[in-house]
Amino acid sequence: MPTSHPRHSITETPALAAALAPLRERLGDQTPSLAELVARGAEARLRELEAQDRARSQTLASFVDRLVAAPAPDLAEADRIRRAVRRP
Repeated sequence: MPTSHPRHSITETPALAAALAPLRERLGDQTPSLAELVARGAEARLRELEAQDRARSQTLASFVDRLVAAPAPDLAEADRIRRAVRRP
């Protein structure tokens, strides 16, 4: 049947069959279509990525908060150390 939408082909390899078997055993005739499973998988993956982004953002915010709250660096001491490390 002609369509303007992309088509996809999925080969049910032994690994895929093993992943689907428990779902098929449990749901029988009510097993979701592969299209539904792909959509659910895409949504789940997007939620994972968004959670990673939130965690990264919180980590960065925490780091910035610690930098802001830290005492000012002793620039004279840093310069003394830099000069001591340099060897002619």
